[in-house]
Amino acid sequence: MFDLFRSRDKAIRYVVGGILGIVALSMITYLIPNYNDNTGTAQNPVVLEVGGQKITASEAQGLFQQNSQGKIPAELMDVYFPQFLDRLLMVRAATYQAGQMGLTATDDEVRTAMLTKAPYNQFVQNGKLNREALEAALAQQGKTLQYAIDDTRDNLLLEKLLRVVGDNTIVTPQEVEAEYRKRNEKASVEYMAFPAADFRSAVVVSDDDIKKRYEERKASFTKPEKFGFRVLVMDHAKVEAGIQISDADLRAAYSGSLDNFRKPERVRSRHILLSTEGKTDAEKAAQKTKAENLLKQVKGGADFAALAKANSEDSSNAPKGGDLGWATRGQYDPAFDAAVFATKPNEFADIVTTQFGYHVVQVLEKEASSIAPFETVRADVEKDLRGQKAAEKMQAAGDQLHADLVKNPSDLDNIAKKYGAEVITVKEAAAGDPIPTLGVTPELTSQLATLKAGGVTDIAALPGERLAVAVMEARIPGRPSTLDEVKGEIKESIIAEKVEGIAAERAKSAGERVRKGEDFEAVAKSVGVKVQTATNFSRPDTVEGLGAAVYMEEAFTKPVGTIIGPSVIQGRNVLAKVTGKKAADMSELAAKRDDLTKELRDAKQQSRTELWLDSVLTKLTAEGKVVRHQDEIQRVVAQYHESK
Repeated sequence: MFDLFRSRDKAIRYVVGGILGIVALSMITYLIPNYNDNTGTAQNPVVLEVGGQKITASEAQGLFQQNSQGKIPAELMDVYFPQFLDRLLMVRAATYQAGQMGLTATDDEVRTAMLTKAPYNQFVQNGKLNREALEAALAQQGKTLQYAIDDTRDNLLLEKLLRVVGDNTIVTPQEVEAEYRKRNEKASVEYMAFPAADFRSAVVVSDDDIKKRYEERKASFTKPEKFGFRVLVMDHAKVEAGIQISDADLRAAYSGSLDNFRKPERVRSRHILLSTEGKTDAEKAAQKTKAENLLKQVKGGADFAALAKANSEDSSNAPKGGDLGWATRGQYDPAFDAAVFATKPNEFADIVTTQFGYHVVQVLEKEASSIAPFETVRADVEKDLRGQKAAEKMQAAGDQLHADLVKNPSDLDNIAKKYGAEVITVKEAAAGDPIPTLGVTPELTSQLATLKAGGVTDIAALPGERLAVAVMEARIPGRPSTLDEVKGEIKESIIAEKVEGIAAERAKSAGERVRKGEDFEAVAKSVGVKVQTATNFSRPDTVEGLGAAVYMEEAFTKPVGTIIGPSVIQGRNVLAKVTGKKAADMSELAAKRDDLTKELRDAKQQSRTELWLDSVLTKLTAEGKVVRHQDEIQRVVAQYHESK
């Protein structure tokens, strides 16, 4: 089934990445769980408290797993789980503060938000919330409809709170101009690069060098533990192919899910837009008068398409005579949506006012809501039902197969035959090595390290709708590597170290010479490298041969003739000389001012919000309204560490 809370996966990626910005509210609002005032136990201690609400270790861990969809490896949990708790605590503190400030979300606001915002708006049908479908989806997540209502209300409070914090952000014209100049001024450099690989021929590594390195680092040269095991794989496609479905089954499935085959009411219309964006009140009044005049003309029989081509400011459809094509409810601006669905075919609506301007609208055709006949959707019904039955059969068979293996792992071949599973034999593989036909499967191989011979892994769900379970047959202990086994590896590591040292020394020497006044081109020639040029690049550019222009920041801030480096850029030592600078072309500032102003305002708002949230957390912590039980958190984190 689709994931009702898939937007939370995006949120956790930002949290795990350590990003504290609040650009998109969904990145944090969907982190809000349905809290219960649990007292906690020794086995399940309270880890966080916010305004009297307590969050236990199991609640926090469950929420983390849900938001990350279990995609964080166990060995990294001790790093990312505390970061998640910090972010969760900040979000809850902000929500608590919203309530303290008297911010509220009315029932009507909650209802509207659930109808229009993710994740709940995916359950809207014909303008109404499909309560049964939503409750079923929530139940699969272990939640109730009240959770969704409370979740939405908290999200609205947080939106209002952050709007209060960021609404008064001001960006001055001087700031916009300075940023524009910074982004658009250009620089030119000439440079010489010293790739380490170019000096490989100058390096000689003897057998004695290799032997000495081996003895110095002998403990680090080891062959990992390996495993011999067999894997049983159940394939959804094979199971599905064996499913038999009767006509009666298909008709019952169709009758039980008629809403899935309902075609929504839709309308085809055309319009003439007179835009009001960026216009004065007087200009808006003139546009409205023009719209009213155009409406009189089309009502009087004038050619609507011709008038749309000549007058409409909606460039996306004006060439088509204003034809908007077919649309269902909710696809347009609310005012426009209401107008077209309230107007009969071949009739004109009154002038429609939206955020875009004034619209002259004619409805061309309408189609009422209808249910697709069984025969037209039979194939889709069969595909869905077959997939559903196969999934159910596969899950049940997988559980039974696993149980049979645990009871008698030596009977693996007969068990595989009984359930139609494929058997893959792996004679010797280390953790992380790919399994034939399956590839790298950490979901399965990560379990092998804890098993003895005859041990059985849990069932793992693999890509391609497959289930797999492995039986351990042998453990091959890790051992120290012999010199012969790692001779090539050691030789390459010594060569890499030496060529990097040579490249760095050559670049340093060249830098000293040009700074003393020697000709840049002559120095490059004497050390056997070519001079290359990069001209007229700006800060946002990627410079060919150099990468991001940020590596050449000094080219924008230092005078012509300045020597830059040497510095390591894209694995090479690079020495550069500033050869030219060009001021920003200010002629395009006016066209880009609005977008740049918005970008700078957003950045300021984000910074202000981060600082404000941090201050709220500090204040509530000092007042005892926020408590972070560090000892308990460390104990939970230690469990993750011990499980590595």
